[in-house]
Amino acid sequence: MATTTSAKRQAAASVKHAKDEFAAGAEEMAGEARATATRVKREAGAIEDSLARGAEELVATVSERLRSVGVDTDRMVDVAKEQATDLQRLIEDEIRERPLRALGLAAAVGLFVGFLSAR
Repeated sequence: MATTTSAKRQAAASVKHAKDEFAAGAEEMAGEARATATRVKREAGAIEDSLARGAEELVATVSERLRSVGVDTDRMVDVAKEQATDLQRLIEDEIRERPLRALGLAAAVGLFVGFLSAR
Protein backbone atom coordinates (compact mmCIF):
# COMPACT_ATOMS: atom_id res chain seq x y z
CA MET A 1 0.00 0.00 0.00
CA ALA A 2 2.93 2.29 0.68
CA THR A 3 4.10 1.73 -2.86
CA THR A 4 0.78 2.87 -4.33
CA THR A 5 0.77 6.00 -2.19
CA SER A 6 4.29 6.88 -3.24
CA ALA A 7 3.40 6.14 -6.90
CA LYS A 8 0.38 8.42 -6.59
CA ARG A 9 2.59 11.16 -5.12
CA GLN A 10 5.10 10.74 -7.90
CA ALA A 11 2.34 10.82 -10.51
CA ALA A 12 0.83 13.94 -8.94
CA ALA A 13 4.26 15.59 -8.85
CA SER A 14 4.85 14.67 -12.49
CA VAL A 15 1.47 16.10 -13.50
CA LYS A 16 2.15 19.33 -11.59
CA HIS A 17 5.59 19.59 -13.18
CA ALA A 18 4.10 19.04 -16.64
CA LYS A 19 1.42 21.69 -16.00
CA ASP A 20 4.06 24.17 -14.83
CA GLU A 21 6.21 23.52 -17.90
CA PHE A 22 3.17 23.84 -20.16
CA ALA A 23 2.16 27.14 -18.53
CA ALA A 24 5.71 28.48 -18.85
CA GLY A 25 5.83 27.42 -22.51
CA ALA A 26 2.45 29.03 -23.18
CA GLU A 27 3.59 32.29 -21.55
CA GLU A 28 6.77 32.25 -23.62
CA MET A 29 4.80 31.63 -26.82
CA ALA A 30 2.37 34.43 -25.94
CA GLY A 31 5.30 36.80 -25.41
CA GLU A 32 6.80 35.82 -28.73
CA ALA A 33 3.43 36.31 -30.42
CA ARG A 34 3.09 39.80 -28.91
CA ALA A 35 6.63 40.69 -30.03
CA THR A 36 5.88 39.41 -33.54
CA ALA A 37 2.62 41.36 -33.69
CA THR A 38 4.43 44.52 -32.63
CA ARG A 39 7.11 43.97 -35.28
CA VAL A 40 4.49 43.30 -37.98
CA LYS A 41 2.56 46.46 -37.04
CA ARG A 42 5.76 48.49 -37.19
CA GLU A 43 6.71 47.03 -40.58
CA ALA A 44 3.16 47.54 -41.92
CA GLY A 45 3.33 51.18 -40.84
CA ALA A 46 6.65 51.58 -42.62
CA ILE A 47 5.22 50.00 -45.78
CA GLU A 48 2.16 52.25 -45.60
CA ASP A 49 4.37 55.32 -45.23
CA SER A 50 6.51 54.20 -48.14
CA LEU A 51 3.47 53.63 -50.36
CA ALA A 52 2.03 57.01 -49.42
CA ARG A 53 5.32 58.74 -50.27
CA GLY A 54 5.50 56.83 -53.55
CA ALA A 55 1.94 57.83 -54.46
CA GLU A 56 2.64 61.48 -53.62
CA GLU A 57 5.79 61.42 -55.75
CA LEU A 58 3.88 59.80 -58.62
CA VAL A 59 1.15 62.45 -58.45
CA ALA A 60 3.75 65.21 -58.39
CA THR A 61 5.62 63.69 -61.34
CA VAL A 62 2.48 63.22 -63.44
CA SER A 63 1.26 66.74 -62.63
CA GLU A 64 4.67 68.20 -63.50
CA ARG A 65 4.81 66.35 -66.81
CA LEU A 66 1.27 67.38 -67.70
CA ARG A 67 2.13 70.99 -66.91
CA SER A 68 5.31 70.75 -68.98
CA VAL A 69 3.24 69.87 -72.06
CA GLY A 70 0.78 72.68 -71.40
CA VAL A 71 -2.00 70.87 -69.53
CA ASP A 72 -3.41 72.88 -66.62
CA THR A 73 -4.28 70.18 -64.09
CA ASP A 74 -5.89 72.64 -61.69
CA ARG A 75 -8.27 73.75 -64.44
CA MET A 76 -8.99 70.09 -65.29
CA VAL A 77 -9.97 69.46 -61.67
CA ASP A 78 -12.25 72.50 -61.65
CA VAL A 79 -13.93 71.44 -64.91
CA ALA A 80 -14.40 67.88 -63.62
CA LYS A 81 -16.01 69.21 -60.42
CA GLU A 82 -18.33 71.44 -62.44
CA GLN A 83 -19.36 68.56 -64.70
CA ALA A 84 -19.95 66.28 -61.72
CA THR A 85 -22.13 68.94 -60.09
CA ASP A 86 -24.08 69.44 -63.32
CA LEU A 87 -24.57 65.69 -63.72
CA GLN A 88 -25.71 65.36 -60.12
CA ARG A 89 -28.22 68.19 -60.60
CA LEU A 90 -29.49 66.58 -63.83
CA ILE A 91 -29.96 63.20 -62.10
CA GLU A 92 -31.78 64.80 -59.15
CA ASP A 93 -34.12 66.68 -61.49
CA GLU A 94 -34.87 63.50 -63.46
CA ILE A 95 -35.64 61.58 -60.26
CA ARG A 96 -37.98 64.33 -59.02
CA GLU A 97 -39.83 64.52 -62.36
CA ARG A 98 -40.15 60.74 -62.91
CA PRO A 99 -39.68 58.88 -59.62
CA LEU A 100 -41.22 55.59 -60.80
CA ARG A 101 -39.04 55.52 -63.89
CA ALA A 102 -35.95 56.17 -61.76
CA LEU A 103 -36.98 53.40 -59.37
CA GLY A 104 -37.51 50.95 -62.25
CA LEU A 105 -34.17 51.87 -63.78
CA ALA A 106 -32.41 51.41 -60.44
CA ALA A 107 -34.04 48.00 -60.01
CA ALA A 108 -33.01 46.94 -63.52
CA VAL A 109 -29.42 48.01 -62.92
CA GLY A 110 -29.46 46.18 -59.59
CA LEU A 111 -30.70 42.99 -61.24
CA PHE A 112 -28.10 43.26 -63.98
CA VAL A 113 -25.27 43.75 -61.50
CA GLY A 114 -26.67 40.92 -59.39
CA PHE A 115 -26.65 38.53 -62.35
CA LEU A 116 -23.11 39.54 -63.25
CA SER A 117 -21.81 39.10 -59.73
CA ALA A 118 -23.51 35.70 -59.36
CA ARG A 119 -21.41 34.28 -62.19
